[in-house]
Amino acid sequence: MDDVFRPAGEWRQLPAVAVTSHRVASAAINLVVWTVIVVGLWLLLPPLPWLAYAAAGVGVVWTVWRVVRIGRWIRAFRFREGERDLLISKGLWFRSLTAIPYGRMLSVQVTTGPINRLWGLAGVQLVTASHESNGHIPALTAEEAARIRDQLIALGEEQALPL
Repeated sequence: MDDVFRPAGEWRQLPAVAVTSHRVASAAINLVVWTVIVVGLWLLLPPLPWLAYAAAGVGVVWTVWRVVRIGRWIRAFRFREGERDLLISKGLWFRSLTAIPYGRMLSVQVTTGPINRLWGLAGVQLVTASHESNGHIPALTAEEAARIRDQLIALGEEQALPL
């Protein structure tokens, strides 16, 4: 089954530090969200404190599951720069393979957030006319993201369909 989602060729993974960065981001976001939920339940329903305790328990379980799962998801993410297209393979339970022809790209965006910046990471977003074929590489070193951005722009211009 792996041949369907990873055709022959040299596939690249995200850097190992991406696991740490995404785990910290996931834990921080979940901590804020579940704290708001628990405090809200505690203040809005004081006669039923067990709801706040139950929400806190669910929040802890959910956060641990997300933190563990994000590491597996990052390690399962692969991409390959071909001659005519960029291939992105991702997913744990529901796997997908997206092929984005360089000539169909409309724009390439490089983004980063405060947590990714701590580890020197940036993401590369490829935008096409169809949202179904957009692609996203969530975490690369800043140098690698700049290199891929420049290469994708050059290949996109070279292989663009004539107007």
